[in-house]
Order: sequence, then C-alpha cells, then structure tokens
Amino acid sequence: MEPLVGYRMNFAGEHAERLLTEDGQWTEPWGDSEHGSRCDKCAGEGKTRHECWSCLLTVVRHDCPVCEGEVRWQATCPVCRGTGETDGAPRHGVSVFPTLEGLYHYMQAKGTKLDDCLIVALEAVKADDVDFDADQGALLVIPQAILRCGRTDPELAERVKARTAELGPS
Repeated sequence: MEPLVGYRMNFAGEHAERLLTEDGQWTEPWGDSEHGSRCDKCAGEGKTRHECWSCLLTVVRHDCPVCEGEVRWQATCPVCRGTGETDGAPRHGVSVFPTLEGLYHYMQAKGTKLDDCLIVALEAVKADDVDFDADQGALLVIPQAILRCGRTDPELAERVKARTAELGPS
C-alpha cells in the first residue's frame, strides 16, 4: 500500500507518539451515537452527499486519497454503513485530512478552539475501515511515522474561514 501524508489536530497535552501505538489507533464518533438508532447523518436513507473540503479549498487533485478528483458525490453513509441505523462502534485507524485546509475547515465547522491544538503531520497508509466523517473529507489511516508537530496557524485558519464563506453552504 502506498504511504500518504495526512494531517490531524491533537489537543494540547495529547502525545502524538500515541498515534503510533495500537491503543492510539482507534476512532470513535464525536458526540452521541446510540448504536442501532436511526442514523442522523443520512436520515436513515443509507446514502449521503460527500464533499472533499481538501480539494474544494485548494485544487482538485485526481490523486486525492479521499475523492480522486470527484470533489462532490453521493455514496454510502459512513456512520451507518448503508443500513440506516447508527454503527457507533470504534473503528481501527486515525482520522486525518489530506490537506491542512480541509482539516481547518472541519475543525472550524465543529466549533473547535484552535488555540489549544497542535497540528500533527503523519505518514500513513489507508485503513481498511471508513471514517465516521468521510462525507466531510476525513480519511481513516494507520500512522507509520510522525513527520512533524506544530502549533496551529491563525493566518491559515482565517484564510480557510474566508474561502469557506466564499464557497457558501455545502
């Protein structure tokens, strides 16, 4: 499997090295996800609209590990896996975005205070499972190495916010 670079945010105090351990390579959904209940993401339909914010906010890349240049498409809901009922069981892998812009957009949409976060760049391979927020451009990976860690970039965050406003609601 071809390695890729992915970006994620860790809250201050979280040790990035944990992402290289088996215990640190599990993802759970944000918020409530009552297993077996009607899926909120797709309203029980089993399919939902997907958007690759990494490509929307930068350039469309035909080698993008999320969308392969498609950018917007209909596909199986990542939360219920097409059943219409929530599957909130932890999934093996770490949630990343292929670009910092996609990551910043996602975190801003979730209302995360970026001041308390660190950017972690990972070399990774795609996981066998799908991220709960794959419809927003998130990718589940198995980290192989930490390439770098650093503070968030307030200027990039502002540029992403402005560009997102230009694009309008998704």
